[in-house]
Amino acid sequence: MVSTVLVHAAIVILALASGFGFLAVRRDSTAPLQWARFLAGLAGLLILAVLVRRGIQIEKAPLVSRFDTHLLAALLLVAVALGIDLLRSMPILTIGALPPALVSLILAAATGEPPRDPSVPFASTPVAGVHAVLTLLAFVAFAVAFVTALLFLIEQRQLKSHGAPPALGMMPSLEASYRMTLQGVIGGVVLLTGGILAGYLYGRQVLVPHSGWQMDAKILITSAIWVAYLIVAVLSFVPSLKGRRTALASALCFVVSMAASWVASFWSGFHRHM
Repeated sequence: MVSTVLVHAAIVILALASGFGFLAVRRDSTAPLQWARFLAGLAGLLILAVLVRRGIQIEKAPLVSRFDTHLLAALLLVAVALGIDLLRSMPILTIGALPPALVSLILAAATGEPPRDPSVPFASTPVAGVHAVLTLLAFVAFAVAFVTALLFLIEQRQLKSHGAPPALGMMPSLEASYRMTLQGVIGGVVLLTGGILAGYLYGRQVLVPHSGWQMDAKILITSAIWVAYLIVAVLSFVPSLKGRRTALASALCFVVSMAASWVASFWSGFHRHM
């Protein structure tokens, strides 16, 4: 009950933060931006409290269910966006990261908190933990690439239409947005590669008696996501595909892969954490 209240409170606060972020851009004012940052940080603290409480209850790292994964994804996305914003004066990244984080929180609330002591053998080995953490961090990197790709596409269109300059200087340069998009994609591919390898090692150690585990829906979808992002990363070095096409491919890849990954988790025989 406590976790449910905290999650719903975080949803409300993050929704308010998103609203203030929109006002900051719409009204060309710094005051709503400060409120957006403050509320995003407050929501992050509430999510962290839920995860700490979950860890104490189940006596293991809170990465054993979709509920935990959605919470961690929202927390990491908010933390990374706020960190980059404060370190590099890039408020638009915080504003852009708030809606995806809010969606992740809503999915956590819709999924619901699982039983206190679920029987999840997946979380019983260090290799499995490495697999889960690296995979989650990869998707957070892809989420950041998604946000920066959208920023690139929006700013490029604005410049081509000779629109008004970005409000408050929030928008980074096109070069910076594109560079961060590539860094997110490449970093995500590297992390996901490590996550897949760790998952394979776990499968070899634990799942060998269960024939056909390699054909699990989640494994197939994650492998397809890895291939898709690897293609985006490789093609980004082709001169004719640099810029808008790479950014567009990165954004579309994120939307499709997240939807496919979420649906596949319901078909998986043992991937309860994602």
